[in-house]
Amino acid sequence: MWKIWVFLAPLCPVCQDYTYYLNALNEQWEEEYPGQLDVVGWFPNPTVTDEQIATFAERYEVDWSLAKDTLGWSDAVDAKWTPEAFLIDPEGRVRYRGRINDLYYALGKHRAKPKNQDLALAVEQAMDGQAIDPKRTDAIGCPIERRILARD
Repeated sequence: MWKIWVFLAPLCPVCQDYTYYLNALNEQWEEEYPGQLDVVGWFPNPTVTDEQIATFAERYEVDWSLAKDTLGWSDAVDAKWTPEAFLIDPEGRVRYRGRINDLYYALGKHRAKPKNQDLALAVEQAMDGQAIDPKRTDAIGCPIERRILARD
């Protein structure tokens, strides 16, 4: 199964804004690719509580999986930002990493609507068996400063 991991922080305004797009994408993917994709929002900061995650899910009407990153996945894939998205193939290889779309073009600066749907394009290309291009984009958001480190 393909995995889409998005690293999140409950108080990051960029993460909050992007939940709208992630909710819509998850709904679209469930229809187009039933049973082929697993979307998980990971919270890498060890001080984030289950209550904060539940509040985030309720406030932003998230119906895809959200969890604390207790295994250090953010470190394992070298995530730097929240939100930062990763498309991982069934063999565990990162095929895409970066922004969800280009709504934000700098920290605190965004367009009325995005021009490029980078994560959606990567998923579409992967599901169609095409090469993913681009494989990486620059995520804009809040830096991941504290994280649960991957275990050796």
